[in-house]
Order: sequence, then structure tokens, then C-alpha cells
Amino acid sequence: MSLGALAYLCLLVAMTIVAVQGRISVNWQIGAASLAGVALGAWEGSGIEQIALVGQLFIALLKMLIAPMILLSIVHGIAGMARASDFGRIGSRTLALYITTMALAVATGLLFVNLFEPGAGSQLRESRFFADAMADAPARAPADLALSNSVARIVKSALANPIRALADGQILPVVGFAVMLGLALLKLGDRVRPLVEVLGAANAAVMQLIAWFVRLAPVGIFALLGNLVAGVGFVELATHLGAFAAVVFAATLVHALVTLPLVVRLVGGLSPLRFLRGIQAALIVAFSTSSSAATLPVTTRCVEEELDVPPRISSFVLPLGATVNMDGTALYEAIAAIFVANVYGIELSLASQAVVFGIAMVSAIGAPGIPSAGMVTMVVVLESVGLPAEAVALLLTIDRALDTVRTMANVEGDAAVASCVARLSANPPTPRSS
Repeated sequence: MSLGALAYLCLLVAMTIVAVQGRISVNWQIGAASLAGVALGAWEGSGIEQIALVGQLFIALLKMLIAPMILLSIVHGIAGMARASDFGRIGSRTLALYITTMALAVATGLLFVNLFEPGAGSQLRESRFFADAMADAPARAPADLALSNSVARIVKSALANPIRALADGQILPVVGFAVMLGLALLKLGDRVRPLVEVLGAANAAVMQLIAWFVRLAPVGIFALLGNLVAGVGFVELATHLGAFAAVVFAATLVHALVTLPLVVRLVGGLSPLRFLRGIQAALIVAFSTSSSAATLPVTTRCVEEELDVPPRISSFVLPLGATVNMDGTALYEAIAAIFVANVYGIELSLASQAVVFGIAMVSAIGAPGIPSAGMVTMVVVLESVGLPAEAVALLLTIDRALDTVRTMANVEGDAAVASCVARLSANPPTPRSS
């Protein structure tokens, strides 16, 4: 073993120990690891390519969790809405509005990414890092899935044998089966409640595994980014990532400052200015924590005290939204998938973008409620249209910064739906001056 390889081995061991101990925030560790990886990758002769295997192992860990996470989180997320169906009109209105706001978010993301085309014309795909990743992609998903205009072929893929799909790691059949099974369990109600509870326990166990693997994210990101920058070049990387980040910020702001306030105005009968003022405390907490679940108590206080949403509405709508309503996450994942396709020079057809639309929405339901764990669902969206999971390394460089704004959109979407449901349920917020 060379001296350089030994030094990297010692560094990786030290990073792993720090990550496992958990005394330093994962977010700080990811930030430091990203900076170190970029610096060593840009330093010619650093030899960071020697630890490329570590990054590959990290991606393998994430991919190992995809099939069980999709199956359990979607089935349990849908079946767990039995309370929503029991709640009558309030439940149906809540679910309809959550689906609507998420669909509007994804549509906004797809509009912006197709309009500005970040990543198009880049030289990134010519690097060995991306070439090696793409060479393996056809083994995981048919190449024509990303290019075909045939909706029938995509639907047929989604209805393939779910057991074989689980074994082969095919995304669409697993999603299709999970949605149908979840709806069946939802329909059966109390008769299958014990099974739903078992599925919930299994889902919790998988989420615990994800939490453990996220702890190792700094080590994997360090190796991935170092190898990526060494093979691509910092300037080329920064240019296209900057364009991607700008599109994400712009689309998220349009959804947060135009779409959601418009929904609140038209459906909830509430002034957009008053709405945004009322939830500003929740938005600040969401920005600082990057967690919808952690922001839930503040969101509840804001909608009840500032927007006068009755507690019987907020106590149902907001906890459900913290689990199944992820406007910002779904928007980000849709943009990221098209961005990666642009980087590889792949033109996704309208049918394939429809797959991205659906997968981005479905994968956001029951996504891990911890910062930076969205990288797992991002892999799901990429592989659903035949794009290599290794491309997630490109997105992780700025994921933490973008995670803050998409969490704010998630929380705002929950508050918007709560206000609308309150009015539709004959409990409108008391008018106040703006």
C-alpha cells in the first residue's frame, strides 16, 4: 500500500468514527466532507481517485434500500390514511388538496426545467465518472424507457411481476404494486388494521436503516465528490450546478409565492399577505431545521393562532401533511431528474416525463423525515427513467442548501391546505385586515 493510500485509509477511518459517534451534526459533517472532497478533487495529483470504491459502496448501500423503502413506505402511507377516509368530507378534501398542490408543484418544476434546460450541452458526460455510471444503467432499466413515446409500454412495465421487480430492483412495478396494495388495504379498513400496523413497524425499521446509512453520508460524499471533481473539473461542475440551483430556487419561489397563495385566495378565501405573515415563524423554523416533522408544533400554533384554523382541523390536516405532502421535495426531484438527463444528453419523451411526474409525487409520500435522507428517494426517481443512481453525487454537492427552501415549501403547503379545509368545512378563518 502506498503512503497516499494509507493516508486516505486513516482519514476515512477517522471520518467513519466521527460519523458513527454522532457528536457532530450530520449537516456540518456533510458540509465539511463536501468542501474537502472538492478541494482534493481539484488538486491535481492528490490521488483521491484511489478511494473511488468507497463512493461506489455508498451508492450500493442506498440502492439496497430502494425496493423495500418504496414498497413499505407507499403501502403504509396509503393504508394509514384509513383515518382520513373515516373522517368523511374533511379527509377527502384534505387528500384532494394535498394531491393538487403536489401536482402543481411538480408541474411548475417540469415547466422551469424544460424552459431553461440546466445541464444541457455540458461536457460532464464525457468524463470517466459519468461514462462508467451510464454504462451500467441499461442493466437496471430498459434504455428505451427514457426515449419511448409509448405510454402503453410504460404502463406495461409498471404492471410487471412485483416479486421479480423487487429482486431485480425495477422501480415502476414496485411503485404500481405498492399503490394498488395500499388502496386495497385502505378500502378494507379495520379488518386489516393489524396488517397495517405490521407494515408500519417494518417501515419504521427500514427508516432506521436509512438513518444509520445517512450517518455514513459524509464518508460516501467525500469519496464521490473527490472522484467527480477530479474527473470533471471544478469550473465545469460549478457552472452547471449553479444553473440547476437557480432553476430549483426560481421554481420553488414561484410555487411558494404565487401558486400556494393563489390556492389559499381562491379556495380558502384568505388574503395571501395575511397567510404569509401568519406562517412566517413556521417558515423560519423549516428553513433552519430542514424538517417538516420538527416544524410541526410551530406550524400548528401559527395556523391556529394566526389563521384561526380550528384545532379539530389542524390536528388532522397538519400531521397528515407532514407525512404525505411534500410539495418542495417533489418539485426538486422532478427538476433533478430532467437535469441529470440533460447532463447525459438524453432527451426524455413526454411519456417519460409523465413517469417522472408520477414517481416524484409518489416517492415523496412517506419519505424519510430526516435532513438529507431525500437522497434515497432521489435515487428512486433517477432509476425510474433509466438514469444511473451514481449521478446523485452531482446533486449532493448542493443538496443541503436546496433542502432548506424545499422544506419551507413543504410546510407552506401544509398550512395552505389547512386554511382551505377550514373554510370548505364551514369553519373559515375569521377575517382580519391585511
